[in-house]
Amino acid sequence: MNPGEGNAAVLQGALKELLVFWESTAYAWKDAARENFENDILRDLAESVRSASNAVAQVEALLRQVRRECS
Repeated sequence: MNPGEGNAAVLQGALKELLVFWESTAYAWKDAARENFENDILRDLAESVRSASNAVAQVEALLRQVRRECS
């Protein structure tokens, strides 16, 4: 993590890393269980991480504003 990155960037980076790893499993894992996991778990997880990342970024922006205004 770069010093300028916030927690939202950390979440996005972790999701990206997970999805890259997940894609690498496609060559060795080609069955219904993989498809079910992707459809039932991974897609929801990815969307939840994206939503959480956006919320965290908004909270971080508000905290910066509060610090500026209260300093």
